[in-house]
Amino acid sequence: MASTGQNYRLEYDVASYEPGIGFKMNMRISNIAAAAALAGSLLTGCATVPRDSGFSDVEQTVSDRLSQRIQWRQDSSEDRAADEAVAALLANQLDKNSAVQIALLNNRRLQAVYEELGMARAGLVQAGLLRNPVFGASIGFTEGGGSPDLRFSIVQDFLSILYMPLRKRVAESEFAAAKLRVSGAVIDLSGDVGAAYYALQAARQMLELRRQVAGASAASLDAARRLRQAGNITGLDLDNEQALFINARLDVEAAKVVVTTRREHLNRLMGLSGATINWRIADRLPALSTDRLDLKLLEARAVESSLDLAIVRQDIETMGRRLGFTRASALVPELELGAEGEREEGAWDIGPEIAFPIPLFDQGQARIAAARSEVNRLRRIYVALASEIESVARATRKRLVTARRMAGEYERVALPLQARIVEQTQLQYNAMQLGVFQLLASFERQIDVGERYVETLRDYWLARNDLERILNGRMPDTSPIFEGTE
Repeated sequence: MASTGQNYRLEYDVASYEPGIGFKMNMRISNIAAAAALAGSLLTGCATVPRDSGFSDVEQTVSDRLSQRIQWRQDSSEDRAADEAVAALLANQLDKNSAVQIALLNNRRLQAVYEELGMARAGLVQAGLLRNPVFGASIGFTEGGGSPDLRFSIVQDFLSILYMPLRKRVAESEFAAAKLRVSGAVIDLSGDVGAAYYALQAARQMLELRRQVAGASAASLDAARRLRQAGNITGLDLDNEQALFINARLDVEAAKVVVTTRREHLNRLMGLSGATINWRIADRLPALSTDRLDLKLLEARAVESSLDLAIVRQDIETMGRRLGFTRASALVPELELGAEGEREEGAWDIGPEIAFPIPLFDQGQARIAAARSEVNRLRRIYVALASEIESVARATRKRLVTARRMAGEYERVALPLQARIVEQTQLQYNAMQLGVFQLLASFERQIDVGERYVETLRDYWLARNDLERILNGRMPDTSPIFEGTE
């Protein structure tokens, strides 16, 4: 299977796929006696569901990709240590990494996701258990009286013993997929927290600029009132200045709402409430990072590290094993062996019993076709997803490079230039060569350039956060982040 620029191969350890036919199972059941012996040994054991349930594998994946700690809260001493770590982080000014760490330790929805591991592990344990034998009894009374007829039977689904290895391999594959999905949820939360952190910093910085605009507008309005009293401007000029001041003041209020919204979003992601919401962050976005990301072979690295693709591969393997199980059990899905005893006229007759469905009508055709179609569907999703990951990686790289170049241009050229313009305008105003409105207008233009710089710097950090998420194995949300009003 190929996508533009890359070849993607899928390999399966239990089945081989043939176009138009499906997966051909390699497993053979050669000896019923051996299966019966296996069943006997299983009957003597006791299966339990481990509390870890694969969480250590998720921990290792997260540590390798994020270098962060996670904790599955299960009312243990480790939970108290996690609470203490969260409190220690909240006592200091938060940076992005500390905000991410708080979320990974404290987000309750993430804790709910961890329970999927327990469910998948329980499914694996269940697949290794025999079905319980079925006991039956009946009693019949003769019309003329006499002793009743008694019948007793006990039967066991014997094929469940033979199919147990197949069921366990399907459950093992499902368990592996569950661990990948949980690891992906952790990385998603990390990326969401990073984006929310930078969005909040940008909102706070923008609020400060809006306040500066409002201050300049207030000064301009005050000057206009004095000029109007002196008869140097018209009433229309004064009304225009008052309208600008009102708009600037309303912009400040709207910016406050954005800050509150962004802060509460980050509160939710970090799982904070009550007294814990009084944390602090820096008021301004960090400057452009001197630690540049390695963008060479980005598409190939994104595909190689993708947990999204790994999950689909595991789903394909699961469905391949399920298809093999469906093929193996298509004609005879059940085979019950047991013994039946009947007492008639005081004497007991005891003998073996066997029961199985006769495959006259349902020979498993529909189940096999459905499983085969599901495998083909997942194969096509895999190729499409690989191509999409490459596309998103390219677009994110373009966002990052462009935002970095633009922010650098603002820092080197636009901001210093606007500062010089304000300085020269101030000197000319002091020399009575320019009026107050020209001075205030140059100051407002300086603030406007500052706002565009903040937006560009925000876009840079959001793009960098998305690229880190891609290289950590997860696709970012490709919808516009600031479309509309929250």
